[in-house]
Amino acid sequence: MIEGFLNFIAENLLLLQFISLVISTVLIGFVIYFIIKLNFMGNTIEHYVDVFSSKGITHRRGIKAWKRIQKMLASGDESEFKKAILEADRILNDILKMAGYSGINLDERLTQMTPAQLLNIEEIRQVHKLHNKIVSEQDFLISLGEAQVAMAIYKKAFQELKLIE
Repeated sequence: MIEGFLNFIAENLLLLQFISLVISTVLIGFVIYFIIKLNFMGNTIEHYVDVFSSKGITHRRGIKAWKRIQKMLASGDESEFKKAILEADRILNDILKMAGYSGINLDERLTQMTPAQLLNIEEIRQVHKLHNKIVSEQDFLISLGEAQVAMAIYKKAFQELKLIE
């Protein structure tokens, strides 16, 4: 009896391996499907994967842009302070857009975010208001101190998003 069973297995080993492979593949597919469907991993992972995938801003490009912003800030020229804030805001908008946040502008994207997704989101919202003043008021004046505070807020967000170190 045992000998017959062993002969059956030996004769049908390839078929049994194939059936085993099919069943394993189906079960792994179900596991992946339910992980995605039930959102066990959370939205945060999806956002960061999108941002730093091949279509996202690369780390090198982010560092280059940040250095350009730092040069604007170091210039001592008020118009360069304004440009630095506008550039940092634009970069943040691009990152959030690539991460899948919907909306036609940064205001709409920021309203979708929580402190769990970006720790200094409230500060970012305030700095974005500064950006809006720069854009809407031509005679808006900004001091070096205000620009430095704004850049520190953007820097914290960019570090959290792993755009810069």
